[in-house]
Amino acid sequence: MAIAAKKVETCGGESINSLPDEVLGQILSFVPTKIAASASVLSKRWRNLLPLAQNLDFDESANRGSTASGRGFLDFVERTLVSMGDSPIKTVSLRGISYIDDSRYNHLVGNVLGRGILELHLASSCIRYIEPEFFFSKTLVKLTLSDGYNDQNKPFPGGVLFPALKSLSLIRVWFDDFLYGDDLYECLLSSPLLEEFNICDDDPLQSGCLKRVRSSSIQRISLFHRCHDREACSWVLFETPNLVYLDYSGHVAENYVVELDSLVEARLDLVLWKHNDSVPPLYDSTTWGDAWGADKLIAAISNVVTLHLSADSLEVFYCCSTSMPEFNNLAKLSFESHKERHWQVLPLLLENAPNLETLVIKGLVHKITKECGDVCVCERVTKKRKKQSCLLSCQVKVLQIYEYGGSCRELKQMRHFMENLRCLEVVKVKLQVDMQDNSSLTNKLQKLFHTASSKCKIQFI
Repeated sequence: MAIAAKKVETCGGESINSLPDEVLGQILSFVPTKIAASASVLSKRWRNLLPLAQNLDFDESANRGSTASGRGFLDFVERTLVSMGDSPIKTVSLRGISYIDDSRYNHLVGNVLGRGILELHLASSCIRYIEPEFFFSKTLVKLTLSDGYNDQNKPFPGGVLFPALKSLSLIRVWFDDFLYGDDLYECLLSSPLLEEFNICDDDPLQSGCLKRVRSSSIQRISLFHRCHDREACSWVLFETPNLVYLDYSGHVAENYVVELDSLVEARLDLVLWKHNDSVPPLYDSTTWGDAWGADKLIAAISNVVTLHLSADSLEVFYCCSTSMPEFNNLAKLSFESHKERHWQVLPLLLENAPNLETLVIKGLVHKITKECGDVCVCERVTKKRKKQSCLLSCQVKVLQIYEYGGSCRELKQMRHFMENLRCLEVVKVKLQVDMQDNSSLTNKLQKLFHTASSKCKIQFI
């Protein structure tokens, strides 16, 4: 740490010492607190600057090896808080506190929250018993819990824990359903000002998927889970009448109970269970059964203005073709392609979006099938079977293509779009990053200027 402190002193020569104390305090806020505290040995000038740092970042990994039990790290945290006196603190991060008893941990959290902080980030690699009398704050605006299994040995008294909370993130966090873990989860979601909720369950061996969200205040949700337990992921509930943005990634559930009346933008990455090699199939992969209850979710998002779909989601939408709703408000559709996923749902999806103006495609290479439809040029269509493309009636004005590779197949697909999208005004193309001869690709695309839309222009982005 002395070396790190020396770097702070020598960086910029004497110029850094000429800065006002308030500025130096801001600088200390951007480095780990262990380093910031060590700067006090530089000179008398730096000795009392730590209380001016409004962001404290405590990371046990930076202290690893100094003590076998981890109590030394906790001693440092407590000494630092004492040295801060009554100085205001905005943000506190505690990462990797693994070897302390729950009583001391809860007192530490209560001490931090009692200082009126705005942001708290807690990460622990072991089970934590959170005591309700220490887990309360009238000022906390942003809370992140990471990498831990949160348990309660007594019920929460109910009510609101964080009345000012606006952003909640749960990253690889599990709550015990058998005792009072649900109490904590429900109390967190009951914050009346909560606007943003982020969940990440990316451990496939954990079955405690957080799949139930009830809140009238939440406006944005980002949910990612990759559980291999089909039963644990059999249902998802969103009772969020004021939600405007949904980013949802996970295997298709058997049932969706959703209230998404205000939704404006949705980003879906829905994965069929047949693509999970760790889970034995329950249905014939050729039937609609693998999509389970996705039709309820699709119907619930049919009023969105902007829709983003992964390559896997295109397959799920195709499984629900017979119940595909109208997307009358949809103005922007973007989707990703994959060489093992097809485009079979695109004709129906475009026909059911009569007001679509912007189409964004990430990659043109996809799985060739006999049912790609007249949106695609994959299938060799004879003159007898050739029919009018549904693209001719499409109102798309802006076409954006990303990761364009310039293959013959991709060039034919571009020609097909530009000749059949009659309302096109702008085509924006982003070439693949690793392309060597960009000029050749751009020249070939320039020759496609003679399209069905005389106003069409090509832009390279």
